Amino acid sequence: MDMKTIDQYILGGAIASLLGFLLFYYSFQGNRKSNRASIEIRSDESVKNPDDGECQPETPGNTKIIIVGAGIAGSALACTLGKDGRRVLVIKRDLTEPDRIVGELLQPGGYLKLIELGLEDDAPAT
Repeated sequence: MDMKTIDQYILGGAIASLLGFLLFYYSFQGNRKSNRASIEIRSDESVKNPDDGECQPETPGNTKIIIVGAGIAGSALACTLGKDGRRVLVIKRDLTEPDRIVGELLQPGGYLKLIELGLEDDAPAT
């Protein structure tokens, strides 16, 4: 091999390594940005007291249960635990609407589970 061919291999390897590093770096930057919470939790927000229905400001450290995910299961669990008198905080990663159908249709089995949990009044009428 002559010197010109070796130089081309070295230059091609350096460019490929640089492009690979940039692709790797920007792929993780995009994930980090999309995982940020879309709302800020403030301590001056009011919380409804299940005993007398009165709202009280939430004090730091007062929450007993944290539920990550505000889908059907997380929301039903939070509602049930709240009716039981427990302090619940529900965290949802992103409040933007997804590009697919999720949670808009309540199957009969799901409605029966809501009745079992005592949440049938919270289900929207069709």
